[in-house]
Amino acid sequence: MFLSKIMISGAACRNPYEIHRSLWKLFPEDADADRDFLFRAGLSDRNRAEILMQSIREPVISSNAAQILACKEFPLSLKAGQSLRFMLIANPIKMINDESGRKNTEGVLKKCRVPLVREDDQRSWIERKLLNAATLESIVIDPIFPLRFRKGKDGAGKIKAISFQGILKIEEPESMMELVRKGIGPAKAFGCGLLSLARA
Repeated sequence: MFLSKIMISGAACRNPYEIHRSLWKLFPEDADADRDFLFRAGLSDRNRAEILMQSIREPVISSNAAQILACKEFPLSLKAGQSLRFMLIANPIKMINDESGRKNTEGVLKKCRVPLVREDDQRSWIERKLLNAATLESIVIDPIFPLRFRKGKDGAGKIKAISFQGILKIEEPESMMELVRKGIGPAKAFGCGLLSLARA
């Protein structure tokens, strides 16, 4: 895997969906490949955003919108019983039946995503996501500014992102590696899901 620092400039830096599209252009050799990167926005203002990106492939081409500032390959070696610091910006949700009673083409009630707003529910959510991979030793849960995005002309939306930080203990290294590679939770195309690990 590769860890990169990317600078996104211009109007794209104000829309998580456009950040995602700009990052995709850093991998030109297979335009039809499935997305194999995760990202998290860091310092930003109206004109620039610093992005941390984890990818299976190495990003190779900078553009006017997305400039590769640094990139390094990082081997991730995990051991059962190991305690590590972690950071995750995620979109904890639950699925409920559509309140207006809408049904899909098969006549089944549609499901809607609803953000989890109570801290107890958010903690239970991340514990479920880590089940069989790691256990929490300590955690701090903080809401962050909503991620507002626009997708096309009419596709405006908002994601209630949550910051999870603390110490976890590895239970099953392979399961944990899979979580690191694939990310945790929905809204990965909008900057959620990247699980960062460091020595405690």
